[in-house]
Amino acid sequence: MPRSRPASNPLSFHRPTGQYYVTRRCRRIYLGSSQQDALDKYHRLALGLQPLREPQFDQTLTVKQLANRFIAAQQANWRAPQATLQCYRNWLACFLADHPGLFAADFTLELFAAWKLSLRSRDYAPKSINHYLGAVRALFKFAEEAGLLARAPRLSRVRNESKIAVDAQSKALYTPTELGQLLAAADLQMKCMLLLALNCGFGPKDMQDLCWDHFDGERVVLARSKTGVSQTFALWPETQHALSQIAQHRRQLVQRLGRRGRERSDAGRLFVTKYWRPWNKDAVAEQFRKLCRAANVPCYGFYRLRHCASTAMACVAMPHVHRRFLRHKQLQQQVAYTHLPDSEVDAAVMQARERLLGTATSTSGSGPARAGDAAANAGAPPGQAAPGAPETRSRRPA
Repeated sequence: MPRSRPASNPLSFHRPTGQYYVTRRCRRIYLGSSQQDALDKYHRLALGLQPLREPQFDQTLTVKQLANRFIAAQQANWRAPQATLQCYRNWLACFLADHPGLFAADFTLELFAAWKLSLRSRDYAPKSINHYLGAVRALFKFAEEAGLLARAPRLSRVRNESKIAVDAQSKALYTPTELGQLLAAADLQMKCMLLLALNCGFGPKDMQDLCWDHFDGERVVLARSKTGVSQTFALWPETQHALSQIAQHRRQLVQRLGRRGRERSDAGRLFVTKYWRPWNKDAVAEQFRKLCRAANVPCYGFYRLRHCASTAMACVAMPHVHRRFLRHKQLQQQVAYTHLPDSEVDAAVMQARERLLGTATSTSGSGPARAGDAAANAGAPPGQAAPGAPETRSRRPA
């Protein structure tokens, strides 16, 4: 088999520990943080000049100490360090509270399985249980890779809880009437946010990232911070009108403050507060909740507008266009954002029948009736057709 690296450089680099290593006998041998010293040690090991010593592990390392080292090393790999740090602290705090004073070397697969059963007995949600299990698995995998444990227990033998299917529970969406009430009760900035959410499928984080440089005439180009996927969107006339109103109002406000000797700038941001500070995603969500109360509309969250846009797009576009609209990397991710009613499925079933059987195909009395016959016979007594409906005769066998 071809080598993955040249023979002159047989070393691998382990980012969490900052050391070079080689793999021998299915385990890693760490040779230090200096590449030249590590290469010299490797050659001495290969020539037999330096004996291969079994690494000495700290048997007094507690799980709490291991968790602190894990969090300190893993922060460099997290996309959102502050939010992810809080999540891991909560997950590992639950594990440490249930295992006080536990040494890392004493943790076994049986203890892990018993802890999962205890979480289930305390009525933890399946999604929460999976988060706790995943955090502990990552903790002990780090301990083995960093050379803190000789071998971590095979925690993958304890499986996660069964997940609920993505489309098993449909979410409530805003109706066109409710969207009209929200647009009528919103101020200028919030109205523009609503239109951008419906027009482009933007969420609260997109509103925080939007700048004037992202707009080019009748289009907007914005990369999603979560996936890094960029897409160009054509703007509705209503969205363009709202943006032009915001730009005009911003210019008038800056000129008014300039006449008073006060200079203010939005720093290129599209949405700013009355104190000229950029909106963050939490402020967008909070103002939307207030808008729902003022418009007497049930509040499902600002992010649910993205679900509304995704559901509407699923009815008019092919799946790959739908994926690009949502700025997803994979095609199956859009399933969680789409909530089609049964009426859409029924209409698609009838359209498929016309493609397969044709519109002029007659149906027998024992088979399903045509869509026009069903509509004409609606409300008629059993066994009697509605006035003006065509008669359906069943063929008798010869």
